[in-house]
Amino acid sequence: MSGGWELVGRNKKDKNDGKINKLTKVEKKKFIENAPKVEDFLPLSQVKTLYDNLDNNVKTYNNLDDKENKKFKGKENKTKENEERKKPQKQQQSDKKKQPKEKSPKSIKDALNMINAEELYNIFTSSQTRFPEAPLIWLKDLAAFLNIKIPVDKEDAVFSGKSKDYPLSIVPKSISSILEKAIDMAGKQTVQLFYENTLTAMAADMVKGSPAVGHKIFLQLLAHINSELTVANISKLIRVKNSYQNRKNIGLSLLWAISQAGKKNLTVGLKVWHEVMSPMLETKSYCNYVAEILNDLVFGHEMCYDLKPELYLDIVEDTCSGKYNISASVSREINNSLEKLRVGVQLILFKNKNINYAKLFEILITKVVQKVHVNYRDELIKALVACLAADPLCFSVWKSVYAKNLYQSHLILMYIDTKYHVIHTTLDTKCLKETCIVFQTINEKWKKGKDENLVNNCTKICKALLLKMTVSANKKFPWKKGIILLLLLISTILAYDIYKHDDFKVSKFLKRTGLVAYGQQSWIIMQEYSSKTIDFIEATSPEYYKITVETCKPYIKLAGDIYLIMKHISFKIYDNIAEFIEKNGPLVIQTIEHYVPGMLDEIKLRSNQGLELLKVYLNLLVKMLTEHSIATLQWLEHNVFVGKLSPENLQNYASKAIDTTQTLASQTYDWVYEKVQTLSKVP
Repeated sequence: MSGGWELVGRNKKDKNDGKINKLTKVEKKKFIENAPKVEDFLPLSQVKTLYDNLDNNVKTYNNLDDKENKKFKGKENKTKENEERKKPQKQQQSDKKKQPKEKSPKSIKDALNMINAEELYNIFTSSQTRFPEAPLIWLKDLAAFLNIKIPVDKEDAVFSGKSKDYPLSIVPKSISSILEKAIDMAGKQTVQLFYENTLTAMAADMVKGSPAVGHKIFLQLLAHINSELTVANISKLIRVKNSYQNRKNIGLSLLWAISQAGKKNLTVGLKVWHEVMSPMLETKSYCNYVAEILNDLVFGHEMCYDLKPELYLDIVEDTCSGKYNISASVSREINNSLEKLRVGVQLILFKNKNINYAKLFEILITKVVQKVHVNYRDELIKALVACLAADPLCFSVWKSVYAKNLYQSHLILMYIDTKYHVIHTTLDTKCLKETCIVFQTINEKWKKGKDENLVNNCTKICKALLLKMTVSANKKFPWKKGIILLLLLISTILAYDIYKHDDFKVSKFLKRTGLVAYGQQSWIIMQEYSSKTIDFIEATSPEYYKITVETCKPYIKLAGDIYLIMKHISFKIYDNIAEFIEKNGPLVIQTIEHYVPGMLDEIKLRSNQGLELLKVYLNLLVKMLTEHSIATLQWLEHNVFVGKLSPENLQNYASKAIDTTQTLASQTYDWVYEKVQTLSKVP
């Protein structure tokens, strides 16, 4: 070993070949403890010289770099000061992290209940202060606040199974009042612009995955306050719908928002449905919901006084003309809605005096062509017949266009002939009869040609209608026969009941029907008044009373004897019939079962089914009568009992009439009293 330092290490080849393994902390500690020290392999004098040289080098370094050390210390002090300043900030951040977070709401109702109304109002007032001339920003800030506070995205896009006013119906009054105030202060034009922007913003936020319930609440509130907002810019609605139609969740949300106006206004709802939604009947993803919206619109409104016939016919064309390829299940649901809408239209639309039905009839009859869809054609025929029922002038128009519209006239005549037993009360029989006679005259002069079959069919139908009208005019209800049959039926039931229980007092028919109690009361009243009448006649005219009694006594006795004879004869006949039925009934039943097995059971089954069907139709009749009575009352309220005939004026007239009657009665009484007093003083 030489006396100098030697460098011990690997060559480049070894370094490249060998892999360097990192030591753990424990291995490093053991390595330092086991490593050889300087004192182990150097003499003590050299070790001492080595440490002295190291101290001198440190002092020299300190003296030379004193200025640089001062600068370094200054920088170090500044760094420490900055760290001390940052400590409170870090402490605050750590404190914030330690604070418990608010629980996120599980439903829209929970989120709405957690909103502080005062905080919402402060946002509204601060927006007004910062942007006094920009009311659109006020509304946008409120909508943004609601979106943040209602981060619920688990709800169905159209809120299926909820009430029709959901989620607006669960908004607290304190919150809705602030929103309504903001809408009122913003102005009509701003609100219209905000409505359109909110539709787009809702769709954009849903694309990003951001909450959009606040937008929906605002849109629903706007539609409820002013339903006309929806139809003010139909083209905008169509563009927004088409832009997001390929995203079902967003498309359904847009349809839901647009349909809210129809909850308050049927005409607006039907217009939006026709122009915006009806094309989506062909789309599998939306057809069921579009049909559901129409169903809710029609069945959600009882009456609509401003519905125009053009809109009704447009909806009929959308659903029945084959314009759109609609599935069978959706078509069935739409037919139910059309049936209800048709009833309402016939009650209101075809009784509106402001509509020119003659002109409407002339337009509709040209739309009925052979190429048109059957369902659409049937609806047009029903509308044409409704026009005839609404205005007799339509018969004149029909006669004038009959020759040019033979196919259409044939369909109308067929419908009237088929449904005559239902619609004959609504049509003017005199006008219809004259029209049929005119048609027959035209048909007789018709030249042979391609329409000869139609002419012959029209002639046959006209003859059948004329015959029906003649028979119905001569046919009256036989009241006398009906009363006699009713009395015979009651007598038969009563006789059977008495025969079954062997005594009139024991019989149950009269007791069950309640006729016994009413009969006893009537008999007591008759006895009381008859005895009083007889006593009065006997007291005032005893001679006439005696003559009347002597004259009528033998006839009364004869009537009693005849009654007893008829009673015995009727009971004997009834006994014979009952005995014959009891004796031969089983034989007849056995014979029927032998030749036609199961016939009696079938008759029994069919009769029970008939009774059940009768019950169903009676219930439907009651419902229809109720609907028609309500419609009649509402029509009278809006068209008859107005102005001088209003309930308030009628009440005033009645009170005045009562007061006048009382005054006249008191004056008459005073006058009579004075005359009586004057006459009593005369000797």
